[in-house]
Amino acid sequence: MPNITLKTQELRDNPLMQTLYAFAKEKEVRLYLVGGSVRDLLLNRPTTDWDFTLESNTLEFAKMFADNIRAPFVLLEEQPPTARVIVKTPQSTQPELSIDFTQFRAATLTDDLCLRDLTINAMAIPLESVMESDSSEIIDPCNGRNDLATRSLRFPSEQVILSDPLRLMRIYRFAAQLDFTISEKSIAFVQKHKHLLPQISKERLRDEFLKTLNVEKATPYLQQIFEIGLLTQVFPNIKQTPTLWHSLENFEDNPIPETLFSYKDEINTYLSEELGFYANRRSLIKLCLLLQGNIEGIGELLRLSKKTWRFMKCIVMGYQQLSDKELTKKQIVDFLRASTSDWWGGLLYSAAVEPIPPEVIRKIVDTYYGHFLPILKQGRLITGGDLIQKFQVKEGKKIGMLLKRIEEQQFYGEIRTRSEALAAVEALIRNEGKIL
Repeated sequence: MPNITLKTQELRDNPLMQTLYAFAKEKEVRLYLVGGSVRDLLLNRPTTDWDFTLESNTLEFAKMFADNIRAPFVLLEEQPPTARVIVKTPQSTQPELSIDFTQFRAATLTDDLCLRDLTINAMAIPLESVMESDSSEIIDPCNGRNDLATRSLRFPSEQVILSDPLRLMRIYRFAAQLDFTISEKSIAFVQKHKHLLPQISKERLRDEFLKTLNVEKATPYLQQIFEIGLLTQVFPNIKQTPTLWHSLENFEDNPIPETLFSYKDEINTYLSEELGFYANRRSLIKLCLLLQGNIEGIGELLRLSKKTWRFMKCIVMGYQQLSDKELTKKQIVDFLRASTSDWWGGLLYSAAVEPIPPEVIRKIVDTYYGHFLPILKQGRLITGGDLIQKFQVKEGKKIGMLLKRIEEQQFYGEIRTRSEALAAVEALIRNEGKIL
């Protein structure tokens, strides 16, 4: 059972909280720390986001506070009035702090808390209680503190699902992030109302689902989402196969094959790079594994960015190119040329789907660093201008075709110098009737 004793000393010592409390006191505004901020305090989890709620005049108060500390003010919503103040930290290595201010969504704070998504997110603490007392008052109308202690997730009521069906998916995201279990009654609510999920915008569904994929060990929770029928509400064509969960577990347990351990830092940096909101390469590889490579139409279905969609398409095509486990150097070069900067992604995705012999992995890596990368750094041996000047080739498709042939020969190791490239062009032009 986690330690659920509220530790507020660090919060009291925080200069920003001291400034906010003094400002709120001066303006005679009562602030309540609320939601995930209270949950994380009770679980002793780090956070860079603080959520506050207040009874009225939320936008005016947030704007005045932002001006007071000379920080950016961001309007998030008109209803309920919600604003964010972004506080830059002095140390460049530390993340920015975000303070969100939201107005009560009901007549009272208690009613507001009962409208929230989960009981563990339906608690509040008066800011003055934090700043002036060692035993802070916790307002907990839905018994969320007990659910934290028992590591259980519950909806405050059935109505909260009807108000926002995205919560059907969100409860599984929190289960994955916190490693909590979902109560039987809440599971029954999910079963009853899962048909409502398609009412949610594709963008909100995408973001919620990607947050789940971002969890290090998401597979058991993805299985639960599949078994209860939520996953097919998002991806109608997904099918259960004997290898579906195996490849996902394989990637989550061993994302980097042992043969590549010497490149671990480089690969982890590569996998962690974000390509879109909540989408890094690691989570997108997991999405491709979940869909078993059947990604046709997924870009439109989830409203993915072009960059994100190109990455997914690239790694699936890479798997097709690496399906022959006795790869020739030419096949490896073709894979590297097609994958460009995402060859790591294609290799890791392929290894998760079907183990690649260590000697083949070494051959791919050695080809990249020993042959392919030096050619990339060298650049083209000749240009379109050379073709026009030396061979009087007219501008148009012919120049592009000639340069493509020369580039192929360069990457295949057939030519290495500018003079060899010019000689190859001369041969191609001489035989253009046969070759071009």
